Amino acid sequence: MVSRTVVLVAGALALLPCTGARAVEHGFPQIQHYSPSLPEAEVQNFGIARAPDGTLYIANGGGILVHDGAWWRLVEIGAAHTAISVATDAAGRVAVGGVDEIGYLKADTGGALRYVSLAGLLPPDQRKMGQVMRILPTPEGFAFLTTRWLLLWDGKTVRTLATYPDDRPYTAIFPIRETIYVWTRDGLSRLDGLPVPGGELFRGRRIDLILPADPDALLISVRGEGLFLFQDGRAEPFAPEASRWAAENKLLEGERLDDGRWVLGSVLGGALLLRPDGSVDQVIGTGTGLADDFVSGMTVDLEGSLWLALNNGLARVEVASRLSVLDVRSGLKGSVYHVARHRGELWAATSAGVFRSEGGSESGSESGRMRAVPGVPASGWSLLSQGDDLLAGTAFGIHVIRGEASHLLPDLGQRTAYLLVPSPSDPHRVWVGMEEGLAAIRKEGSGWRYEGMVEGVPRGVRAIVESGGVLWCGTELDGLVRVELPKGWPVSGSPRVRPLVDSFGARPHAVSGGILVSLEDRVLRLDEANGRLVEDPAIAELAGRFSVLVEDAQGNLWRNTRPVSVVKEGRREMLVEVPARGIETIVAEPDGVVWLGGDGGLFRYEGSFRGAGRPLSAPRLSRVTVAGKDIDIAGMGSRAPVLGSDARRLRIEVAPLSFRAGLRYQTRLDPLDSGWGSPAAEPFAELTRLPPGAYTFRVRTVAPSGETGPETSWSFRVLPPWYRTSWALILAVLLALAGVSGYARLRSRSLSRRAADLEARVADQTRELRRTLDELQRAHDELEVANERLEDLSLKDALTGVANRRRLQLVLEDEWSRSRRSRSPLAFALLDLDHFKALNDTRGHAEGDRCLQMVARFLSGSLGRHSDLVARYGGEEFAILLPETDLDGALLVAEQLRQGIQGLDIRVTASLGVASLVPAPGQRLEDLIEAADRALYRAKTGGRNRVCAASGPCQVGSSKVATTGA
Repeated sequence: MVSRTVVLVAGALALLPCTGARAVEHGFPQIQHYSPSLPEAEVQNFGIARAPDGTLYIANGGGILVHDGAWWRLVEIGAAHTAISVATDAAGRVAVGGVDEIGYLKADTGGALRYVSLAGLLPPDQRKMGQVMRILPTPEGFAFLTTRWLLLWDGKTVRTLATYPDDRPYTAIFPIRETIYVWTRDGLSRLDGLPVPGGELFRGRRIDLILPADPDALLISVRGEGLFLFQDGRAEPFAPEASRWAAENKLLEGERLDDGRWVLGSVLGGALLLRPDGSVDQVIGTGTGLADDFVSGMTVDLEGSLWLALNNGLARVEVASRLSVLDVRSGLKGSVYHVARHRGELWAATSAGVFRSEGGSESGSESGRMRAVPGVPASGWSLLSQGDDLLAGTAFGIHVIRGEASHLLPDLGQRTAYLLVPSPSDPHRVWVGMEEGLAAIRKEGSGWRYEGMVEGVPRGVRAIVESGGVLWCGTELDGLVRVELPKGWPVSGSPRVRPLVDSFGARPHAVSGGILVSLEDRVLRLDEANGRLVEDPAIAELAGRFSVLVEDAQGNLWRNTRPVSVVKEGRREMLVEVPARGIETIVAEPDGVVWLGGDGGLFRYEGSFRGAGRPLSAPRLSRVTVAGKDIDIAGMGSRAPVLGSDARRLRIEVAPLSFRAGLRYQTRLDPLDSGWGSPAAEPFAELTRLPPGAYTFRVRTVAPSGETGPETSWSFRVLPPWYRTSWALILAVLLALAGVSGYARLRSRSLSRRAADLEARVADQTRELRRTLDELQRAHDELEVANERLEDLSLKDALTGVANRRRLQLVLEDEWSRSRRSRSPLAFALLDLDHFKALNDTRGHAEGDRCLQMVARFLSGSLGRHSDLVARYGGEEFAILLPETDLDGALLVAEQLRQGIQGLDIRVTASLGVASLVPAPGQRLEDLIEAADRALYRAKTGGRNRVCAASGPCQVGSSKVATTGA
């Protein structure tokens, strides 16, 4: 399908004139919800703590959940299993409180965490303690607060520090810097019993939360009253708006972030972000995407993200990210295709229409709202601010928006306007990139007039750059063209249109250093004087597949690669945090804010180029299993474990100890691997069929930017099978010698009398030995057959029985190497079933599956050579690999397949894209696949039921399929 991409042009900042006051747009932080699939885990969580290494510990209804960035584990707590509270200290110890339970976590001899109860150290009359309300680390150990007692565990004993009335309001404890504060009905004191000056002010007033404030003050929340700043024995009311919110929603937990903001977690309203000056930054609750409003615990991970323990699940909120989003929660609907600033307001063109910001207060509580502009149809493509007018290019023409009114520009008609670009040489003219080609409109007085189409410009103009009186247009299918207009156009003279490059998807991009042109995965510089493209080593870092290139106020170059990337001075940063599958537009504002629009909404990036962030940690081995059984990796120390000869399948799970998005893992097995393997997303490695010997497994994490972290290594040995050990060989020799010796003695006694008996015994032993060896060989053969069958199944598509994508990749790599050596052509075709979605929708998925199976059987039976391969590429797509086949031969085979599928009477036809090449130095296997994909694109957009190559005419079939849909 045609990509709905709007490419920014020269003077991207000129798209954002700001007349009038600038509105305040606050996007929502990105929220990721977690619900571990462990069968024993409950959805309700009561608390959360982070260890110094980054591991999270969550007090859950089923026990303690442990999360290391990749894996979840559950540790059961006491008879009731429920964990109510959890805390960690600087040494990494984990203390846990449940129902009638206090204790800690300790690794057993196998390395697995187990719960150790401390309840037995209490006097019998204190063991029915009820729920443990809170746990705090202290210099001596851990303090456990129950509804009645304050207990201290020093690592050896448990003693009672204080006893309280066993009724509400319960005592509360709060850690602030190096001090633990205790609130009782008598007021505020310290854990050591020393009074707090002015602490009597809170006598009889329930304190829900205490957090540190600058410089040495305390932020205190009083139940039903709100927030106060407490210092030097005085309590001053603070932050009126947040104070009202706190009083209404009842605070339970809080954190002070590194940037100075507070996070206030409540029972009824979710969490509130409070700025140091007392203004509300944002409220994060069910109305803004949080799964639940009951926040029972919180912590900040090593990347600065906020984790919330909820009454219904867990959430990670990107409060420290420079990225926020305006989406359906803000009222913005549809995929975003363009963004503009008009008269101080933010406007967005989306697949659902045109939307404008409603501004908002600096408090942020009502900011970031977007509303649809009435009278503008769906499928908004582009926006351009021109004085009092905002021009909106849509699928139904250009709409002129002025104030609250809008009207359709009549002369242009209801034709798709992809792009609106102001002419730098004529302030009254705007260029229009359209489905039909290139047009122009002109401002006359208070209105706009259609000037006409520029003759000779190909269809589908998606990018326009005007420089020195010359227009450079990137078209959808015909590449880059140069357009020179005569003086007085359109009244006099004809335009001169000259193709510069016919590469598919060529796009011009205006940057401060001139004009760059992206061609598939290359970037070239445009020599405007000579009208040609030249290689430039200075922009080699920009190579990649993208259609949008924008320069921001700091000189960074933003590209809509997947994921979005930013380049400056040879450094590249991948914004893997952007969850959108595709970014269609990028707009950089003069104040440094960058907007990215796509299928996930409108993303707001604010901040400088990241540079070096927190370095990656060395990963940890989380779990090692041999044939499904855990082995001890914690208690080995420096000893290398010895694995038996049955170590046919070794699985090593890795914990990154980080929650950074986009992490990958590199592994290496010495001495078998000569270097590091390719980075993989899976946090585990599976090693099979290891021969006997000594090994060292190495692993490290890789960031999206390519940064690698320190490695972790683990050494082990694999023993040979028993029949290949030295003692087995020695025993065999000894048995042979004993047999010979016995035979000699018997022969010397009575050669004639015992000869026959001896021969019989030797024969029996020989048969027994042969039978034993045969059984061993048979068992070995059966195991090999089973392994081969399992491997064969892993390379087949389960539905159709043909090769799957993994098998295709393996064969493609082998054939590519063979073709490169032999200099023979290699052909590759992609086949897509037309109207398959309509078949699924109207006749059901069972009929769709039957259709796929029939096509797969037909394709498999139609290819006559053993070296040819049919594979299911995905969904209703198949791939055909034809070694030693040139393009003409491949097109002939493809046409036969198309005709055969049309004759199957299965209500669908097929479109095929074909490519063939002889691998040349510097070419990649991906070039062949991408050429076939472009050819398939031509076949689909050209009418379906046809065979196309990357260039040249298509072979067209006449479809007799009566159906609807795409």
